[in-house]
Amino acid sequence: MKTILVHIHNDGGQEARLQAAFDIARACDGHVTCMEVTPYAAYSIAEPVVGAIPITAMIEAIDAERREERQRVEARMRDEGVRWDWLAREGESYDRLSDAARLADVVVMSAGPADGASLVDVMLAGEVAIHAPAPVVAVSPLSHGFAVTGGALVAWDGSQEAAMAMRAALPLLRLAETVELLTVSEKDSQFRARDAATWLSRHGVSAEVLEHHDDGRGVEQVIRDVVAERRSAWLVMGAYGHSRLREMLFGGVTRALLARPPVPLLLAH
Repeated sequence: MKTILVHIHNDGGQEARLQAAFDIARACDGHVTCMEVTPYAAYSIAEPVVGAIPITAMIEAIDAERREERQRVEARMRDEGVRWDWLAREGESYDRLSDAARLADVVVMSAGPADGASLVDVMLAGEVAIHAPAPVVAVSPLSHGFAVTGGALVAWDGSQEAAMAMRAALPLLRLAETVELLTVSEKDSQFRARDAATWLSRHGVSAEVLEHHDDGRGVEQVIRDVVAERRSAWLVMGAYGHSRLREMLFGGVTRALLARPPVPLLLAH
């Protein structure tokens, strides 16, 4: 993965996003593209008391804040010693990040926990994962990086989404110390985990198949338990959901793991 697109926004998850982007860039000898998006709503006058402020003064204040944020992040990029560039766009973050992903190999975004402002991050990461042409790496604000060379766990159910996620993750799976394919005996599929392991082997990745039963815990809990038992460093899974009136409705497992990710997630649809 040579082009790592990272969402720049001055929030509690930015440090985790930057660190994950640095880790991927170093592991892949890649280039980090920082993308800052200013929503159109930032220029709107929402409160009556603001009406007394000239619109030009508002725009100047917003632009000054953007310049300060860019200077802070650029100083950090220089200190890290990675190759990088900067994109500044206006509009909806979902649209601009999805568009920029056309020429990116991965998009680094924030996941949960889903409370307060971070719920917006969960929804945004899910929308981009489902609609962008590149996979999303979603990291918790509490994350301390992305251990690319650690153990990778692939959640496999034979679906197209799972296959797309595994295919998108292939450059990173080749770098992982171990790769394990987890299948939960929930439904029948003609595309078994052992078939997926065979596909990976043809690409130089040796994967162990782990077969677990639901046994009343639910797929989400099985995944969490296996991540903990196997000490997985990151998780690959398909992103499930559909968009309705621009409000993302995710499948239960996708939503739950994005809201409270046990490790960094690599998602694709």
